[in-house]
Amino acid sequence: MLTITYPYMPPKELRGNSRTHWRAKVGVKQQFQEVTIWKLREQDPKPMDQINIHYTAYYCGRPIDHDNLIMGMKPAVDCLTLEGIIPDDSPDHIKNVSIEYHRVPHKKDVSLVMQITEHQCWENFPQGAGIDITKSREK
Repeated sequence: MLTITYPYMPPKELRGNSRTHWRAKVGVKQQFQEVTIWKLREQDPKPMDQINIHYTAYYCGRPIDHDNLIMGMKPAVDCLTLEGIIPDDSPDHIKNVSIEYHRVPHKKDVSLVMQITEHQCWENFPQGAGIDITKSREK
């Protein structure tokens, strides 16, 4: 599992409802990606074929909408392909994206945690692994 903690929400210039000129977005995007790449390299990540991404947003005030948070994190997700962790950021490789929100009392406590885990497909589990649903239905 890879975990990246940002001491802020995605920059407002990168979110879906931003009306920022494209030229102004470029610098913000590059800076955000540099931070992400640095935090990824600290963990010495191994390549994965399929992943799940889970965001935990610790916010103060009004939370960011799901779609704006996901759009604001697109440059960070792009870093996963730039660093060779996943081959592509298509649905073939990013299987699930989930978001969890928690209110915090002060702005100094605001943060965003991005967790990347390898997707486990049921086809990859050995025969007999997991729960036997036939027994649980007999009750």
